[in-house]
Amino acid sequence: MATAALRFPPFLSSRAAPKTTAAACTRRTASATLRVAALPESAPVSAPASTSEERPEFSPPAGFAPPVPKRFAVKDGQLASVAGAALALPFRLGTGLFVLGYSVSLVSADKIPSDQYSLEFLGLKVKETSKIDQCRRPEKPIEIYEFEGCPFCRKVREMVSVLDLDVLFYPCPQKGPTFRPKVLEMGGKKQFPYMVDPNTGVAMYESDAIIKYLADTYGDGTVPIMLSLGLFTTITAGLAMIWRVWKGSSYTVSKLPPQPIEIWAYEGSPFCKIAREALVELELPHLLHSCARGSPKRQEIFKKHGLFQAPYIEDPNTGVKMFESAEIVEYLRATYTLYPQYQNL
Repeated sequence: MATAALRFPPFLSSRAAPKTTAAACTRRTASATLRVAALPESAPVSAPASTSEERPEFSPPAGFAPPVPKRFAVKDGQLASVAGAALALPFRLGTGLFVLGYSVSLVSADKIPSDQYSLEFLGLKVKETSKIDQCRRPEKPIEIYEFEGCPFCRKVREMVSVLDLDVLFYPCPQKGPTFRPKVLEMGGKKQFPYMVDPNTGVAMYESDAIIKYLADTYGDGTVPIMLSLGLFTTITAGLAMIWRVWKGSSYTVSKLPPQPIEIWAYEGSPFCKIAREALVELELPHLLHSCARGSPKRQEIFKKHGLFQAPYIEDPNTGVKMFESAEIVEYLRATYTLYPQYQNL
């Protein structure tokens, strides 16, 4: 789905630096009491009457060069992180790995053009199909306020992957100063996840209710079995994160960019999870382009780069485009962390 460029109003383009460590953890900035929304580039936005702060300028770290993508490679020192993130696969039986109605077959290599994304296996090519093209697609990205370390949030993210949706995520890590207070203002509770659908005007809490709404509105009405087992679903979603329980949950003092970072990722991938943990900890809004197996968005990346690999990010604030989860984390921290000593290593 083609989406318009997104940006934030000027009053959300920066965060004031805290004066003390305590202030960094507990402050509520002025932006927390204002409507947080991504606006189409053509939408008029009135400038604030006056401000003593200058908009922070963002640029890649000195000497930065995007890494060469290496499929299925794990960077030295990252094996434990990837293994911990991969623990979700057996607990959740692969939910979020495949889009709705996914099916696969082996065909001869000449049946799929060389400029079309596909896997190869024993001299044959893997033909993947799904029901996504039969489902309604939202014109504007759905907005979800959540954080990585929450099992209820994970359930909703899995459904987002199944339905191949584009979602504008507003991260709400513990002690995050910007978007947690906004959820309280909008819905009356600091409860997560919280969804706002600008296409229908619907706003709601409760993960199961959100999953059912998404299935009815943007799917065929069915909910995958592993997302429909009540307490068992929640328990296994929690166990799926047991080795990464504190990752993606705590706020790292950071600078808020004027535009959301775009990321192509999906919930079933341990590499994508590691990259998203950093985005959440830094409270960086990001436009997620879901691309689980069977997603047509895999072809978009393949057409651009001659390969598909996730995660992949495009940062409109710096112009950086890159693959490789470990290097993405390093880039995000180097670019957006306000003080290095606050990094969640």
